[in-house]
Amino acid sequence: MKPTGSAVPLRPLGICFILFFLFFSSLLSGCLLLKPSNKPPEFALSDEESRRAGALALYSKALLLESGEGSDTNVAKEAAYEAYRQAVCLDPDNRRPLAAMILNLVERERYDEALAVLETFLSRHPDDIELRLEAARIADAANRPADAVRHCARLLEDQPDNRELVQALIRLNFQIGQDAKAYRLMRAQHKRFRDSASAALPVQWAIHFTREGKQPARALACLDIALPLRTNANERSALITLVADSQLQLGQTNAAIASLHRAYRESPSLNTPLLHLGAIWATRPDATNLLARQAGQEKQPETTLLILAATQQALDNPTAAVATLKTVYARSMRAGYFPNEGFYLWLGSLLEESKANDDAERLFRDALAAYPSSHEIKNFLAYMWAEKGVRLDEAEQLINDALLVSPENGAYLDTKGWVLFKKGRHFDALQFLLKAAETDKDEPVILDHAGDALMAIGRQSEAVAFWTRSHQLDPVPAVADKLRKHGVTLP
Repeated sequence: MKPTGSAVPLRPLGICFILFFLFFSSLLSGCLLLKPSNKPPEFALSDEESRRAGALALYSKALLLESGEGSDTNVAKEAAYEAYRQAVCLDPDNRRPLAAMILNLVERERYDEALAVLETFLSRHPDDIELRLEAARIADAANRPADAVRHCARLLEDQPDNRELVQALIRLNFQIGQDAKAYRLMRAQHKRFRDSASAALPVQWAIHFTREGKQPARALACLDIALPLRTNANERSALITLVADSQLQLGQTNAAIASLHRAYRESPSLNTPLLHLGAIWATRPDATNLLARQAGQEKQPETTLLILAATQQALDNPTAAVATLKTVYARSMRAGYFPNEGFYLWLGSLLEESKANDDAERLFRDALAAYPSSHEIKNFLAYMWAEKGVRLDEAEQLINDALLVSPENGAYLDTKGWVLFKKGRHFDALQFLLKAAETDKDEPVILDHAGDALMAIGRQSEAVAFWTRSHQLDPVPAVADKLRKHGVTLP
């Protein structure tokens, strides 16, 4: 039967041709699709991104290692360090793994390695202030002051007003023997700021070298800087006395004597130069007779007599010293003028030490009439009345006046507390006595008083602790008796 419509049956050969054509077309299309493109796929990472990702993974791994609860902390720290190191190698400009690696090394006191890593980083990032400061600290800890100086000097260029940095540089320059640079820094600080802190800087170093470092030549150089910055007579006198101390350490006795005389002329109210002169004279044979004859030949022998009294005191003869000072006092009164405030304090303290309390009290009352604003004389008189348990209201008023002038003075706080203690106000007294003990930690009398106040309010164990410390500093019999009474066995 003949088919109807337009459909024409295909012959086998035609079917094969069509299938071949379709196969070839699909193959060609596939090849075109697989042809490489110059544009990378969106999910692919660049080398730099890959390195950063790897560094981040290593950094995270190191943090986990350090925070883990492993049995061997050193092993964990070393493993973490290795991960940090690899992270830094992959991403050397990333501060996070770098800082963590530095901390890891510093905690294990591997300062040289830490510094080497920082030096490499800073060579590429010289303006990184935070890490340069860390490099200076690590160099200091590693006892490499020259490297610390280099980093601090670079920091100072960016932070010229950083006083702590200057102080560190001065110390480090002294450590490496660059004294001239240290002195220049001191001068530059005062030139820049012109305030009390910059003026105090060379004084602080002078005191360090005189009393702690035992390096008198350096102390003298610091004092040469400090003296022109001071105009107050008392301050200049104190500094010139320090000059004399350094000269004595250098064996320059004559120069030291001349300096002490100069210090006394700067401020006759200060006794320290005279006491130092007395200590020098006390080393000479027949010193007191020599000074007495010299005083007898002078028309105005007051200064020589004061040096004689200081020499007698240095020779542990307070009775003779008191007699000499009384001679000076009588001469002053006959001449129609009061001695200076320092003289009263000197003579009064000697009278008190000699147990001539009535004479001392009369002297201080006269001194207060001559110098009614003297907080030191007020303190002395208030303390004497507290010791005797008399005129306690007046004593409290005097010490209150003194504390208004010098509220943090340990001796004044002790006097205030002792007056209150004698008035039976033990809790109030304890506040002042504990503050005094905190201010003057090594003053045995203050510690003894604090112990008495603690015992009075029933705090026995604390009282014994204060008495024990007082007795260790000064084993006076009265404190020893208190300790034995409360069961403490003394050696």
